[in-house]
Amino acid sequence: MQYHSILLTKEENIAVIQMNRPERMNALEDELAAELLDAYKDVAADQQVRAVVLTGSGKAFCAGGDLKRLQKGFASTAEGYEYMRSFREMVETFMNMPKPAIAAVGGYAVGAGFCIAMQADIILASEKAKFGMAFAGVGLIPDLAGMYTLPRLAGLNRAKELIFTGRTIDAAEAKDMGIVNWIEPQEQLLEKACKLAKQLANGPGIAIKMAKKVLNESQNLTLSQLLDTEPMAQAICFDSEDHKEGVNAFFEKRRPKFVGR
Repeated sequence: MQYHSILLTKEENIAVIQMNRPERMNALEDELAAELLDAYKDVAADQQVRAVVLTGSGKAFCAGGDLKRLQKGFASTAEGYEYMRSFREMVETFMNMPKPAIAAVGGYAVGAGFCIAMQADIILASEKAKFGMAFAGVGLIPDLAGMYTLPRLAGLNRAKELIFTGRTIDAAEAKDMGIVNWIEPQEQLLEKACKLAKQLANGPGIAIKMAKKVLNESQNLTLSQLLDTEPMAQAICFDSEDHKEGVNAFFEKRRPKFVGR
């Protein structure tokens, strides 16, 4: 696919996906959504890519959904349902990507943009970042898995507060709530995100993949179910080249050289 609304770059073993409609503050129009899905599939399948950074150009990470489309309305409830269902593959592809994903938020991440940021495994924000569940202001509920991710990051009561009021929070408050992992200077944000991505990309890829899978499932598992899942995931790690390299490096008193297999 030829991209018009995003930029996809690959360097060594990381990929950077940049939403690139700054004049629209990277609002989630149909073209942008389609291109994000294509890019997600591309980097998920690319064995050379071992970590991904998602960011936005201009003053916004993503300023939410396409209100011009919503202003047109839908002919029926069924049509509105199908419209929202069309985003499901995009959400699941990114959240279930078998490699770590980092969101670098350097501006507004509101509405759908906030939800997209929370789909990442780690969120880096600049001091200029703003987050908000702006849905209530237009009579909607959060979508794109926002009601799944936010309570898991900030807790149920905080999630209700942010969703019901729709208020905007800055990066510092988002960090205090557990939504943001690190705050970086605006001019260094992408550099820091790429540095972290390279660190993760050079880590034990199989172990990170399996840890992400189990962690994503853990919120919906009982302790007994988790203890059934954990041994299988660990057995896969036992059989990996990275595990053997890590053990050998430990005894040889050197830094391990992981290959992601």
